[in-house]
Amino acid sequence: MNPAIITLIILVAAAVLFITEKLPVPLTAMLCLAALVLTGIVTPTQAIAGFSNSTVILLVAMVLVGGALFETGITEKIARSAMKVAKTERQMIMVSFLIGTALSALLNNTSVMAMLIPLFLGIQASVGFSASKLMMAGFLGVMCGGRLTLIGDATVNSIAQNAIVELGGTFGPFSIGKIGLPLTIIAFFWLLLYGYKVLPDRKPVDDNSIFTETGKKEAPLWKQVASVLIIAGVFLGMCFSDAIGFPFYMISMLAAILVCALGILKGKQVYNMIDMKTVFLYVGMLPLGEALQTTGAAQMIADVAAMICGGSGNVYLITAVVFIVSCFMTQFTSNVVTINLLVPIVIAIGNTLGVSPAALIVTATIAATHGYVSPVSCPPATIIYGNGGFKFKDYGLCNWSLLLLSFIACVVLLPMMWPLS
Repeated sequence: MNPAIITLIILVAAAVLFITEKLPVPLTAMLCLAALVLTGIVTPTQAIAGFSNSTVILLVAMVLVGGALFETGITEKIARSAMKVAKTERQMIMVSFLIGTALSALLNNTSVMAMLIPLFLGIQASVGFSASKLMMAGFLGVMCGGRLTLIGDATVNSIAQNAIVELGGTFGPFSIGKIGLPLTIIAFFWLLLYGYKVLPDRKPVDDNSIFTETGKKEAPLWKQVASVLIIAGVFLGMCFSDAIGFPFYMISMLAAILVCALGILKGKQVYNMIDMKTVFLYVGMLPLGEALQTTGAAQMIADVAAMICGGSGNVYLITAVVFIVSCFMTQFTSNVVTINLLVPIVIAIGNTLGVSPAALIVTATIAATHGYVSPVSCPPATIIYGNGGFKFKDYGLCNWSLLLLSFIACVVLLPMMWPLS
C-alpha cells in the first residue's frame, strides 16, 4: 500500500482514539509511533529521536525551575498577592490569561506555560481556585501572546518570516501583531463574557503531593531568594539567548540543574514534578509529523485544498480553505511541523492561483497557532494536559467557539491586512 495512504490511515485512527479516549491518550500516541515503525514508515531511530528533542528538555526543565518557586513558598506568596487584585475565581482566570499573554509576547511561550504550572497549582492549594481552569486560561493567553511578536512562538513565526523574506517581502518583529492583537482582544472578551463558564474543572489523575501540600514549613530565606534569582536569570537568558549563544532549552536545563544542586529540590521531588504523560504524548506524535512530510501525505491534503479553491479568485474562500487545512493539521501534528509542511505548499498554491504567496504563508502561520482543540497541537497545550488532569475532549468542548470566532475574524481581516492580489 502507498506509504502516504498508510500514514493517513494512522492519522485518522489516532484522531478517533484521541477523541473517544478508549485508550489513555499518551498510550494512543505511543501506539501511533509503534504503527509507523512496524509499517516501515519511519525507522526505529527516527521514532525515538523525540526523547532527545529540545522541546522535551525545555518543558521538563522549566517545570522544575517553576517547581522551585512552589517548594520554597514563593507561589503561595504570589497567590496571596494576586488575591488582592483578583478576589474571585473569575477574576483570577482573567489575570491568568493576561499574565500568559504578556509574558509570552516577550518570551518563548512553551517556557512561560511550563513556568506557570506550579503557580496555578500553588493558587489552588492556597485559595482553592481550580488549577485546571487557570491553566486553560493561561494556555489561551500564551497562545495569544505568541501572535503579538515574533518572540513568543519563535519557531513557527521565524519559519514564516524567513519564507516571506526569501520571496522578497518584509516581515518585522511586530508584523504578526497586526492580526495577533485583534485575535487577543476577541479571546479576552470571549473568556470574560462566556469562556470562563465553560473552562473544564478537572483534578489530576495522580495528585503530585508536592503540589497539593498546604501549610508546610516555609523554606529558608536563602532558598527563596535563590529560586527567584534563578528564574529571573532564566528570563534574562532567554531575552539575550542569541547574544550569549545559548538556546532556550540549554538555559532552562542549566537552571534546573542549579535548582537541584542547591538542594531546593531533592530526590523524589524532582521525579514527582516531571509529568511523564506529557512527555510520552509529545514524543509519540512527533514521528507522525515527519511521516506526513516524507510520504507525501501532507501534499495530498494540500492538493485537496487547491482543488477546492479551483480557479476561484475569491480571496475569502482561498483564505478560509488555507486556514482550515492548516488549523486541522496542527491539531494532530504540532504547529511547528504543520507550518514547515505547508510553507512550500501554500507558495505553490499561491503561484498556481495567481495570488500572493506571502499572504497565504501568513494565513497558514496564524492558523497553525490555533491549536485550541487538541492537547497534541503544540507544546503549551501538551504541558497542561497531564498537569491539569484534562481529557482530550475538554479542549474541543471548551474552545470550539473561540476557534470559530478566530476563524471568522481571520477570514475577514487577513485579506485586508495582507492583500492576496
